[in-house]
Amino acid sequence: MPHHPMPAPNAGLEAAAWIDVLLRYGLVHAAVEGPDGQWLAQIRPDSTVWLLRDASEVLTLAATFQQQLRGTDGENR
Repeated sequence: MPHHPMPAPNAGLEAAAWIDVLLRYGLVHAAVEGPDGQWLAQIRPDSTVWLLRDASEVLTLAATFQQQLRGTDGENR
């Protein structure tokens, strides 16, 4: 059986905060949290809706944007 680490107690709050930042900076067009902690997110109005199954996937999305916004030398673009 694969080991799945337990999510941090505040992982849902951290995910919601990151979604708020991504929305505020226009990096995500729309996002809504479901009652089970899953998120539906759309990057652009005409793009596919993504299912983010838990807080860790939201954090992965935020980290991906951070990497894309940094240059290869680590400087912000």
